[in-house]
Amino acid sequence: MLDRGRNVSRRWTALVAMLACTATAGAVIGATPSDADTAGRAAATAVPTAGPLDNHTVEVGPEERIFGPSGLTDFPFFSERTASGKLLGFISNNDSYSVTSKRNNAKLVRPRVILRRGRAGSFDKCGAWLIGSIHKRGSRWMALYHAEAAGRGDNNRCIYRDQSTVSSVGRAVSHDSGRTWQKTGQVLTQDSDMTGPKSEDLAMGRLVQYGEFLYFFYAASDSNTNTTRGLHVARSHVDDLGARGTWRKWHCYKPSVLADTQCDFGGTGNEGLGGNSNPMRNINPMARGIIPNSYLNRNVALHASGSSGHRLYVSNGIASNPPLDGSDPTSGTTAWTSAEPIYPPVSNSSDRLVDNWDRTTRTKQLYAYPSIVSVTGNSSTSGQVFYIYYVKLFPGGDFTDRYLMRRKVTITSGAGVNRVALTTYFRRSDGRRRTSTERPMESAFKAAGGEGFLAGESVSGYSQVFECKKRKDYLLRAVACGGRERPVRRVGWISPDPDPATEATVPIYRCFNRAKRNHFASDSRSCDGKGRREVRLGYGLPPA
Repeated sequence: MLDRGRNVSRRWTALVAMLACTATAGAVIGATPSDADTAGRAAATAVPTAGPLDNHTVEVGPEERIFGPSGLTDFPFFSERTASGKLLGFISNNDSYSVTSKRNNAKLVRPRVILRRGRAGSFDKCGAWLIGSIHKRGSRWMALYHAEAAGRGDNNRCIYRDQSTVSSVGRAVSHDSGRTWQKTGQVLTQDSDMTGPKSEDLAMGRLVQYGEFLYFFYAASDSNTNTTRGLHVARSHVDDLGARGTWRKWHCYKPSVLADTQCDFGGTGNEGLGGNSNPMRNINPMARGIIPNSYLNRNVALHASGSSGHRLYVSNGIASNPPLDGSDPTSGTTAWTSAEPIYPPVSNSSDRLVDNWDRTTRTKQLYAYPSIVSVTGNSSTSGQVFYIYYVKLFPGGDFTDRYLMRRKVTITSGAGVNRVALTTYFRRSDGRRRTSTERPMESAFKAAGGEGFLAGESVSGYSQVFECKKRKDYLLRAVACGGRERPVRRVGWISPDPDPATEATVPIYRCFNRAKRNHFASDSRSCDGKGRREVRLGYGLPPA
């Protein structure tokens, strides 16, 4: 539990990964990378109880839909600007696409293929997903991409469903500022001494430059059993532009027979293709979208799921240094300390209907592939205000009905409760309203106004708030849904009474429009003249 001096209790829940994905072999709209979050594969490690965010408050804004529904978005989003200032977005599913950005990524249009999967028998036969960020030298750009090959014994078929495809990393270059791309081959695989069916399993990742080196953070299996994953890192000198044969992995080794074990990029046997590596501690391997943050002067990363909520990781070291554990593996020196809860889980970590790729009419929300991008669209750095992006499936949504969503995040100095915007949405066609921390799937609903903020983290003395559904009516209830109501999701926490110590001073009411049989919420006693006040849910929070 973290105590930030305002009676705020923090609960660090074991990080639970997503269930296995489902896909049709070879279909563009049906093949998620086999290394998406999957049950039992992400190692959950204890996080220390103190961190760089202890004296800061994180405010998460309303959810925005920027692309979808589509089968093309199935990987972390990122964007880059050309020398002329044009902003390009990048999405992927099997093949990689550039998209035209409107209003600074508020909307993405006109996807165009820029990188295609390889031929039969190739290391990227089952897909080529472009990875952020991009290293740029004028109009010459270099990027890495997540590649998948057909698994051993699969007769060159891409069988994503049973996780048998084999992941590695390829390299691509562009000579016209990201308009066209050419592959240059495979540059990174996992340890060659592994004997399991996925001996080259090295997944997705993130490319970041620190000083004279390019660092690539990626998820990889830690043993031949392939049951756990850790966050690993490799690096290459910037002058080598990430070429094959220039990568060395962070690993632990003995410099000599009598020397103590040390961990770094030296030694032997840690080459990019087949070399040994060791995982970082205290960070979920799915939080690999690492990015420097100038406001905190730290590196940050995001883990987003429905089963454990959204959590913001913050590094111990300053932003200009690569987040690496100490060279002495027996010491307590680690790159990461805190996993800050900033958005609530849908229900609980054992709910098999959450984050489930095997979609049915009963499955709930699914969140995957988070990333952080600055407000200017820069994927290489972030500031006090930035956007978090993620792929989402709504309750009952089919696999092809994926959306790319985003939220604006603001970090302010001063201890306080992390909070998320409570928003009322209005549909003009029938006059119905719906209030939630999650936007409705139907595009006809437009944001009509904010109703204050709910706590995005568990707080001592606060009550859970759930969005519940009864027939076509959605309503908010504190503590639990009614007996005949179906819970849609937990939307946050609220104080039953005014609590100036935690800033819970904004009354929030549940309102009812009898004529339309429609519930909504409001911070106005008069329900803004749109209905009758039914009950006070509790006291929410003002902007941070």
